[in-house]
Amino acid sequence: MSTRRSLLALSALAGPGLALLPARRATAAGVKELRYRLTEDPESLYSGQSVSLTVNTCLNFLHDRLVYIDAEGKPQPWLAESWSFSEDNKQITFRLRPGTKFHDGTDFDAASVKFHFDNILDPKMASPVRGQIGALESCEVVDPLTVRLSFSRPFAAAMILFTGAGYGFNSPAAVQKAGRQYGRRPVGTGPFMFKSWSAGSEIVLVRNPRYRQLRPDAVNKGVPYADQITLSVLPEEGVAFSALQTGELSAAELQTDTVERLRQDRRFSVVIDDKAKNIFFMEFSYRPPFDDRTMRDAISHAIDREAILRAAYSGYGVINLSPLSSGIPGYDAAVAERYGTPYDPEKAKALLDQAGWKAGSGGLRAKEGKEAKFAIRSYANPVTDRALAVIQSNLAAIGIQAEVSTADWGTFYPSLLREGWDMTLNRWTYSDPLVLTNLFRPPGHRRNLPPDEELTRILTAVDSTLDPAARQKVVSEAQQAILERRLMIPILTSHQVTITQAGLQNYKFDYLNQVLHGDVRMSNW
Repeated sequence: MSTRRSLLALSALAGPGLALLPARRATAAGVKELRYRLTEDPESLYSGQSVSLTVNTCLNFLHDRLVYIDAEGKPQPWLAESWSFSEDNKQITFRLRPGTKFHDGTDFDAASVKFHFDNILDPKMASPVRGQIGALESCEVVDPLTVRLSFSRPFAAAMILFTGAGYGFNSPAAVQKAGRQYGRRPVGTGPFMFKSWSAGSEIVLVRNPRYRQLRPDAVNKGVPYADQITLSVLPEEGVAFSALQTGELSAAELQTDTVERLRQDRRFSVVIDDKAKNIFFMEFSYRPPFDDRTMRDAISHAIDREAILRAAYSGYGVINLSPLSSGIPGYDAAVAERYGTPYDPEKAKALLDQAGWKAGSGGLRAKEGKEAKFAIRSYANPVTDRALAVIQSNLAAIGIQAEVSTADWGTFYPSLLREGWDMTLNRWTYSDPLVLTNLFRPPGHRRNLPPDEELTRILTAVDSTLDPAARQKVVSEAQQAILERRLMIPILTSHQVTITQAGLQNYKFDYLNQVLHGDVRMSNW
């Protein structure tokens, strides 16, 4: 941390546009290296033990999965060559491809798949992935290359979940050898292998010399083009911007106002994924006064989503009045329009009056002697900082004073299980309507929503309805139910925008916004 603080101080002394870059570690001559930006240090690289987007970004280099999702949104074979469902749809049996090895040379087989799912199910492991797949009951080895997963009910999202980074497999031998330190020395089956991790600085990965790409949609079916990947921790936007300009980075996600400064420069390319599956949203603590629906309605109408989109994302995204990302199949625009809460500060003020919150001489509202001063928590990120500034201004305009605090994800997210906050600003990226269940089926992901039998029934149906047409209907019903109860304030879905060096080839996103890193190369290689 002291090194990063020193860098910030030096950057400030250098003046605008002269942000100093961290000293670059020497790379051996002739090594084909790609360097990417991380905005924060991941808390761990143990697949199945985090739901952080930063962690998942790193894990995509290290792990393959059982299946992938093609351009049509359908599951296709990857580490599994085939699968079948039981008659009652409560079991999925996977047949694994033979010959796959972990980075340490041990076999990827049915026992290693069972090892991973057993760890997710083990209460002692406290896996945050467990909540995503609550219907999973057990994993059974049928034979060395066949594994069977059993669920308590038909589970519609299983196949798309298994494509996520949290379901990349870890070498059982490596986990047992490293123990608590495994998250700092992961061993997977993917195109790159872990080499080193300098906390707060960089993670270095090297080519897996035994790798074979089993996805037919990949350009490169053999070992990766790059010898080495370096993931540089660059939280400061000015430093990352300078690193791209000087060629220190091959690609980086930047704040969108910075993107505009590079968009017309022929040295760079802009890669935009406008089918992103994230949702930027606010939630309530449900403690008084937020147990009052009128209060939640008022704040929902006070939020200027257009202003947040401009301030935080420079317009790269779409306003969203639904609790489901517009990039996820099942998103219902008609439900969002009918039950959403568009920006209407006058209506917000009227609702506060109705709820008994009266404005004082200075404009600050109060009710029964309690002033409208509330705490908002969020995760530390330049985008959220900008969004929070807009939200503070929006709330001040209707007579509410908001105190804002942010922390890194590993501190922020667990803190939502404790008291001390009233509202939160969050961002969730997911690929299936199951996200509605994970977040809002009572008692909710923060364990604070009141019991609600009807909502529980609807969201359980989202999980267990396999017929596509029937599921679409129940997913629409779920969006309506969440909006009617005002369980959250949907704000927007942002586009994923990456700046790459012009010579970087095959850097593109698949259906789930993932890059096939073994395909990526520089044009002069």
